[in-house]
Amino acid sequence: MADVSRYFVRESLRDGTPILIRAIRPDDKARLLKHFQSLSDLSKYHRFFGLKRTLDELDLRHLTELDFANHVGLAAIIEAGDERFIGVGRYLRGDAPEAEVAFAVLDEHQGRGIGTLLLRHLAQIARSAGIRRFSAVVMGDNKQMLEVFANSGFLTHDSYESGVVRVTLDLDRS
Repeated sequence: MADVSRYFVRESLRDGTPILIRAIRPDDKARLLKHFQSLSDLSKYHRFFGLKRTLDELDLRHLTELDFANHVGLAAIIEAGDERFIGVGRYLRGDAPEAEVAFAVLDEHQGRGIGTLLLRHLAQIARSAGIRRFSAVVMGDNKQMLEVFANSGFLTHDSYESGVVRVTLDLDRS
């Protein structure tokens, strides 16, 4: 695959709204912080397994200064005026050939297919990098994220423990 740090593709949401999916860049710190601040407390809780109040400078560097070999991040953007993130997804390679994947979609845009599109593009990038499985830890009450994985088209395996679901997606089998 070409230079993933320059990744971008135009897509359409389920309702036909055009969006851009592109690699997260170091100059996205302010956009990512605004995205985080626009998430509801529940969405922050689901994403960070606790109520995280802000992203500090260290968080922002970690989430925007990516190597695109072991840590890949994509943003979904509605192309109207400024580039406002409506969703972000990323994976962090663990023990090869597996990577942990995570998403955060703005509440008002949930249910429109953004998480599914981000997952599809991350999987494409991951497969070309030799990653064969994604894993995710999802709070048991996060029905929307569990539905994204269940309806992803990938073979999934779920295990439940203490209100948390560990989902494994086989990127080679759909």
